Amino acid sequence: MPEEARKSGVLSSVLSAVVPFLLIFGVVGGFLGSGIGELSTGEDVAVTEISGCTSEGSAVNGQTPYCSGKWRFADGRTGGGRILGEDISAGDTVFAGDGFAYRSRSPLIRKISAGGALGLLLVGMVIVGVVLYRLDAGKRRREGPRE
Repeated sequence: MPEEARKSGVLSSVLSAVVPFLLIFGVVGGFLGSGIGELSTGEDVAVTEISGCTSEGSAVNGQTPYCSGKWRFADGRTGGGRILGEDISAGDTVFAGDGFAYRSRSPLIRKISAGGALGLLLVGMVIVGVVLYRLDAGKRRREGPRE
């Protein structure tokens, strides 16, 4: 019976150490995945038409200014939709792909950098927590059972 309890303790110890890392990598990977995909598939394109812009709000309060427009890729394909950013006019060059467009690459790079930094911070916090737990568990074992 003690052997089964020890195996169960080892399994729960391993799971408690691995599950937080899997969750962190899943959340951060999902957050970064779209940005990395857009950065790798996008290209500089020429804006052919602007049909309207909104400049209400700012990225700080969650309302990013954008313009509705159309653009042409280098291979002749066309695209259209929201172009995130301000002061865009026909003839400007923007960074776009199928289904997305930004005034420049900068917002994507900032998004990916912030997500990566957050991921590293979370992984560091889990590592520190595991190390502190193991130090405390070793200290309690050395002190022995309390009466």
